Amino acid sequence: MFFRQFRVDGLGCYSYLIGCSQAGVACVVDPERFVDRYLDTAQENDLRITHIFDTHLHADHITGSVELAERTGARIHVHPGIQADYDHVPLAEGERFRFGSAVIEVMETPGHTPNSVTLCVTDHGRGDEVMMLLTGDLLFVGDIGRPDLAGEDMLEEQVRNLYHSLYEKLGRFPDWTEVYPAHGEGSLCGKGMSAKSMSTLGFERRHNPLLNKMEFSRFREIMLAEFQLRPPNFMAMVAKNRTTDTRLTGLAEPRKLAVHQVEQAREHGAVLVDIRPATAFGAAFIPGALNIGLAPASANWLGMVVDAARDLVLIAHDRAEVYRAVEQFRRVGYDRISGYLDSGVSAWASTGKPLEHLPQLSVPSLRHVLGKYPDHILLDVRTEEEWHDGHVTGARHKPISRLLREGFDMDPERHVTLICSSGYRSNIAGSYLKSQGFRHVFSLIGGMTAWDSHHRHSA
Repeated sequence: MFFRQFRVDGLGCYSYLIGCSQAGVACVVDPERFVDRYLDTAQENDLRITHIFDTHLHADHITGSVELAERTGARIHVHPGIQADYDHVPLAEGERFRFGSAVIEVMETPGHTPNSVTLCVTDHGRGDEVMMLLTGDLLFVGDIGRPDLAGEDMLEEQVRNLYHSLYEKLGRFPDWTEVYPAHGEGSLCGKGMSAKSMSTLGFERRHNPLLNKMEFSRFREIMLAEFQLRPPNFMAMVAKNRTTDTRLTGLAEPRKLAVHQVEQAREHGAVLVDIRPATAFGAAFIPGALNIGLAPASANWLGMVVDAARDLVLIAHDRAEVYRAVEQFRRVGYDRISGYLDSGVSAWASTGKPLEHLPQLSVPSLRHVLGKYPDHILLDVRTEEEWHDGHVTGARHKPISRLLREGFDMDPERHVTLICSSGYRSNIAGSYLKSQGFRHVFSLIGGMTAWDSHHRHSA
């Protein structure tokens, strides 16, 4: 059996190419939007891709199934509950697919979504027992899928489905069965995922609390607690993943834009997304721009801040950064990228137009400010868990997910410094507050990591 796992950094997406080298046929499971990696791997190993499977209707990234089907002639197989508008073949419980020595059996496992399946893989070249489970977003390494994506009205049903799928459906497999999920660390479809890319049922049963003989009453209590924020673009991706709009074919390359064209785009509702590092953004940025940066998780943060239906104009150091950002952002459904400002902020400044600043404070500078100005606000935008692990005395707390959703109830003339763990989230939050009319906003360089280090060395 041929088996290859692929990962998209930042989003934490896993996909799979499974087949048989002797038979020369293979399938792809949960393909991401940029499908060349599957085509290249198949060609290098003399494999023909004949089937494509999506284990569920994805909410956190755009599927590559339609694109891959058009480029290979393979058929797409999905659960009928997805109600896909593209050409596909509905999956059924117990249905089997053979790829030479590899056999895949479909098992319905609702819970994360009502239309989730697990693919049970047997390598008959080694034995006749199921060797591995491709669990989609049902079971992760160190976590399980969130059940809230189908909506509040289905939450109770989804929690029951999730428990049944984990304990009854997966319960018939022995401990040594390998587990390969559709997501890992970085995904927003869970909240405690390991960086490890696979596990076994036995290890998860022993070390994953939610799979360790937990009574349903306790399971329900945990599942109905507060969930990690669902980015606004999740539902836009769900809608797009039911259609042929997932194709990259026909999408225009980002255009160079002059300053007057950027102004026109903004007048028509475009959002300026600055992908430069925090320090460069803090030194000078175009008024109203949001600083998303260009880190592995930038696409997730863009989904928190900007509606996927809006047009984007990118502000970057160079064209190479623009193309890296375009690939990241298109993975999560941002196809309306009008272009990028040619020569960046320097082009804007050369016309004499005003620039904004988001001063970056060092720890000693912040200590001085807090000592001299008692009414200066220090706003911690980390998660609840991070806050409870330790924070600066006197700081206020509002996680960035809530800040972006609810805003900040403060006089826009007050002075506020934002702090996170490293300085990345605080710059996003700072640029957001500046775009909302707050005038005196600062960001702590290095965040709590720098604060704690300075405290240890000065003690």
